[in-house]
Amino acid sequence: MLAGVAAYMLRKRLRSWTRLGLLRHWLEFHIFLCTLGPILILFHTSFKFGGLVAISFWSMVAVFLSGIIGRFIYIQIPRTLEGRELGLQEVRSMKEDLESKIRELESLDPGQDQAVRKELRRLLRRDRTLSRRVSRLATMQNLFRYWHVAHLPFAIVMLVIMVIHVAVTLLFGYRWIF
Repeated sequence: MLAGVAAYMLRKRLRSWTRLGLLRHWLEFHIFLCTLGPILILFHTSFKFGGLVAISFWSMVAVFLSGIIGRFIYIQIPRTLEGRELGLQEVRSMKEDLESKIRELESLDPGQDQAVRKELRRLLRRDRTLSRRVSRLATMQNLFRYWHVAHLPFAIVMLVIMVIHVAVTLLFGYRWIF
């Protein structure tokens, strides 16, 4: 989980890491590791936890659940292939381009060519999707900002307690079995 969080945060914030792949791939890697982590921790604890570690565990559950919600919100916000969030003007420009392509195809005789009808249906579906996204863009952007307010504190609590847990374990001389 630490690797997933650290790598994603570094990729997002350091300009020198921008050439190391698309941000959305790093996000998917972050999600994978932070989904695998709770499963491994459950096995590590033999599905039993109490005391201070229980607070960390439930914080981890809150981070995981809020991550699912955050992923849903993230998907709703239009982005470039690199993962950069598109502004309202950029999305409206895309919609205008799409509408002009639709008008071009509608001016053709769709009864003659199957491919034209198929392309027209595809563009109309894309237009409806884009219209929904434009109408929800401001709401989703605000939700995403507020989502960070919930996600980050739980992650910090989980991290601090985990560090305390590891430090106490090492301090009192527990050794690895293997």
